[in-house]
Amino acid sequence: MIIEQSDNHNFPFSLLAAATVRTESRTALIERENYQEYTFEYIIGGSGFLEIGGESYKPQPGSLYILSLGSSHRYWPDRENPWEKIFFAVKGEMVDYLLSAYRLENLHYLPNCPDLLKYFEAMHRLSYHSDDVNHQAAVIFHQFIAAMRQIVYGQELHLPLELEKLKAELDAHLESSFVLEDYCRDHDCSAAHLIRTFRQNFGDTPYGYLMKRRLELAQRLLLYSHFSIKEIAGRLCFSDQYYFSNYFKRKTGVSPRRFRKDN
Repeated sequence: MIIEQSDNHNFPFSLLAAATVRTESRTALIERENYQEYTFEYIIGGSGFLEIGGESYKPQPGSLYILSLGSSHRYWPDRENPWEKIFFAVKGEMVDYLLSAYRLENLHYLPNCPDLLKYFEAMHRLSYHSDDVNHQAAVIFHQFIAAMRQIVYGQELHLPLELEKLKAELDAHLESSFVLEDYCRDHDCSAAHLIRTFRQNFGDTPYGYLMKRRLELAQRLLLYSHFSIKEIAGRLCFSDQYYFSNYFKRKTGVSPRRFRKDN
């Protein structure tokens, strides 16, 4: 089904679609750049292939994959055993917030998760004629993310204190300079150790995490502020607007100017 947006436009969550899909051997490969929503797909049967984030997967029944906002990806069914899937597509600030809060923003594929099927079915059963469909979907989505978080990380939700401190420091330096070596010297810790443990917990290095957060802020500033591209580059500690523009295009597939114009 396709969801008609009758809900309050200021609500930070939108359910765009929810449906089941049965592919065939001749179903075409789907390839996208700078994807503009989130899609969660659960494999009911069959098999297929997914390439996203520089990784390759072969999702099997009982698993799910995530096509994330801003991603470039391609996927197609196994020609001899094409998959059957149930999916939902969403967007909004609440999606970004929950994925970040539950440390799932870098997750692309989750195998062996049959307990999550019920959330896809619940999304599928929603009445898209209801005025509060997005509110209902948001509740289901929050439950879904919490359940997925438990599968990925188990019951323990707390990061080691040293990583909590580092993450907080990185989050506080989106618009100011941060040098990991200086931080480690001030806190009497090893940069190599922090990089290794940070990657284990967040799926990225501290520098990669910081740049991803700056890129997210850059997108918000392009959409919701009147700052020039040069001003945004300066605020986010890029050496100049040309380096910023090249980095932005490399990561999103479009230039900052095009991103602002098209959105």
